[in-house]
Amino acid sequence: MAASSSVCEAIWLRNILKELDYPQEETTVIFVDNKSAIQLAKNPVHHERSKHIDTQFHFLRGHVKQKIMKLEYYHTMEQVADIFTKSLPIEPFRRLTEMLSMKTF
Repeated sequence: MAASSSVCEAIWLRNILKELDYPQEETTVIFVDNKSAIQLAKNPVHHERSKHIDTQFHFLRGHVKQKIMKLEYYHTMEQVADIFTKSLPIEPFRRLTEMLSMKTF
């Protein structure tokens, strides 16, 4: 579901760049920390447990098939956005702040 939302945002940004005469010709890479979501988007096999998210994955799968978007696995421990979306223990928090080049005064 999050990957599908990210693809929508990426398409919106690609369209804005195109209107500003800076079209993005290469494939947009979306980093996902869920291997099963990547496999489900790449493989059109219907899974019984994925009925409720079928529409989002058809949308996502279509853009991956057209090579507009590409999904790549990115380990959970490396997801910098987690610092903004999750309550983290001190060590992962410090590591992510360093990855963002944030400093304390």
